Amino acid sequence: MGPNRKSGQPKLRLVLFSSEQTDYRQFEFNVTKLLTVLLLTSAIVATIFVSSTIVSSKLAQAKITSGFSMADRSLRLPPNNLTLSDMNTGKLITSEADSEELEILTGLRAGAESTDAVEIAEVDNTSLAVRELPAGADYDSARMSEYLRALEQRFEKAKNVQAIIKDKFIEQDNQIEHIPSIKPITGAFITDKFGRRSDPFMKRVKHHYGIDLRAPRGTKIYSAASGVVEFTRNRYRVNRGYGRVVIINHGFGYKTLYGHLSKIAVKKGQKVDRWALLGHSGDTGRATGPHLHYEVWHKGRPQNPEEYILD
Repeated sequence: MGPNRKSGQPKLRLVLFSSEQTDYRQFEFNVTKLLTVLLLTSAIVATIFVSSTIVSSKLAQAKITSGFSMADRSLRLPPNNLTLSDMNTGKLITSEADSEELEILTGLRAGAESTDAVEIAEVDNTSLAVRELPAGADYDSARMSEYLRALEQRFEKAKNVQAIIKDKFIEQDNQIEHIPSIKPITGAFITDKFGRRSDPFMKRVKHHYGIDLRAPRGTKIYSAASGVVEFTRNRYRVNRGYGRVVIINHGFGYKTLYGHLSKIAVKKGQKVDRWALLGHSGDTGRATGPHLHYEVWHKGRPQNPEEYILD
């Protein structure tokens, strides 16, 4: 390939040989025309590229504008076409239903006697209902904001109620740990029940404030619930009273008494859990034989221990 200057204008000659070098072909190109064609082609390609970029930008802008228009139209739908499901309120409805069920389980729906019940009643009395809009009214952004604020208030109400219920569950769980609910001696039989009975020493009917559990001397005695040792007595008079005694204060108004012990294993002020060893059975004090005298008191009144024993 090389330039040809015979005609006065620069030309390019292209010579193509066959693979065996036995034949060839040649072509001549006018350099000026060739450059002109290349420049025109480049201009056309650039024009197409710029045009396509502008068109794509306009289409994207049109799509965004269309989206805003659709959003605006949806905000202006009549309220009759707007449902709670459109606002994704399933979680809210479930939360409110769960709250009501938990209130019933914890006794907070029974009345307003407790502080928690009063607090929940105050929350319930708060106006949180979503008001209905007049038919045919425009549902603009201001009304939508009001609607969302009302839903947010309802969520907040449900959250506050569940927080109260959670505290109530924790309190009840703690209270259960402090309610006497086991037999202080495993496998023991009740020989004397709670209530009126004939006193074996005085031979007359008297009120028995606890129950007697028969057990061989030295049988382990356990605390019926968690609490604090309120009283112990090691010194006693023969044939007088309950002999060696332990009293546990369980809180929440509950106390238990363990009498006629042969040995005491705890000290006053000591914290104990349910099933903690308190001592061993015996026949100290006024007793006809080795056994445990067991009493349950609630708010200063004697209770039938059998009604508390669950095991």
